[in-house]
Amino acid sequence: MKELLQTLDEPSRRAFLLYTAKTTLGVSLAPCFLTGAEGAPTPQKPLKKAPCERVIFLYMKGGMSQTDTFDPKESPGIGGPSKPIATQSPDLKISDKLPKLAMQGNDLSVIRSMTTKTGAHSQARYVMHTGYRQRTGMTHPQLGSWAQMFLGKSDPILPSSVVIASGNPGPGFLPPDYSPLPIGNASRGIKDLLPKIDKAKLEKRVRLAKGFSSSFAHYFPHEEVRAYSDFYDQTVKFMSGDMAEPFDIMREPGNLRNRYGNHAFGQGALLARRLVERGVRYVEVTSNRSWDSMHGGSKNLANLANELDGTVSSLMTDLRDRGMLDSTMIVVTSEFGRTPKVKSNGGRDHHPNGFSAMLAGGGIKGGIAVGETDENGRDPFPEFEPKDLHATIAEALGMTGTKIRRLPGRPSFLGGKPKPIKEILA
Repeated sequence: MKELLQTLDEPSRRAFLLYTAKTTLGVSLAPCFLTGAEGAPTPQKPLKKAPCERVIFLYMKGGMSQTDTFDPKESPGIGGPSKPIATQSPDLKISDKLPKLAMQGNDLSVIRSMTTKTGAHSQARYVMHTGYRQRTGMTHPQLGSWAQMFLGKSDPILPSSVVIASGNPGPGFLPPDYSPLPIGNASRGIKDLLPKIDKAKLEKRVRLAKGFSSSFAHYFPHEEVRAYSDFYDQTVKFMSGDMAEPFDIMREPGNLRNRYGNHAFGQGALLARRLVERGVRYVEVTSNRSWDSMHGGSKNLANLANELDGTVSSLMTDLRDRGMLDSTMIVVTSEFGRTPKVKSNGGRDHHPNGFSAMLAGGGIKGGIAVGETDENGRDPFPEFEPKDLHATIAEALGMTGTKIRRLPGRPSFLGGKPKPIKEILA
């Protein structure tokens, strides 16, 4: 084996390691690639207790219409089928399509002047998840991986971050043990990730994989190899231990599951609450319905808004009832917005210039809106970019540093030197 590995260049070694480990174990938990970070900081706990202990990031795929949710306008040509309504807070109005969230207005903080520079879905998705624009040959970390880098693991066994039904970019250039655990179907939990073999065969594969891992680490004692070993050990714990319980939403009462909504997004949010309750720091849930359907008119708006309204309001109520809302941040946003002026067919196109994000819970002031778009809903002021949203979340979590030195030695910052949005921080 030593001779074989020495004939391979570095990318080939990484690919070989991943392929061998994955096929030997027979699981789908291995990350897509191995990259490393040099000079990474030692995880530091905040000097004082952070106002936010955990984050649930609810991603509305396809470009959520800000005019139909958190930035409604009075003009029929702009507002379309949506109208502003008062909320529990006298300082905040939202769309009449979100009546349940309006009843919790005292806990909502809306950013109405989000902006991004691309109107293409994939590129804008990447920016919203990393704070960076895509660059050839580089993948940046998602926020949950950054948090693990700077704050350490949130639980000895459970992953620090989980992504549900998401195209999240993962750990980027950070080591593979910073990878979020991907869950495709919230109702199935981790069942689809476990090997379809009996215990005896699994134990045999584990022994073989451990031997391979030890041999590889001996001949290549690099940081990234050690990182993979840590990731591998965590995977084995998942496979051989009873780790299914935190991921099993069927243990929740049926009336509560119904309250979240009998759809993938609602059940994903319920799983997110279950996971953060047990020690996971960062959970992302992606909506199952796409707001991109609004190109063709507003016929799908009711379903889109009802899922958003019902699921998020239920999540907030559930966390509040458990005494967790004050320490759990909820973030609702999208890759960009949609054109304020409706088309002749009643639809709305892509609009990256000005859109909205909504935050609630841990570390967040409630009952306010910051920033605005003009009366036509187009131009935002002041402009807040996704990286600023990332910095806001990071500050609430108590991250004490946001800079690492990565290969080949250039410094990288969380989101690229952003500024937290102080107006919404408690």
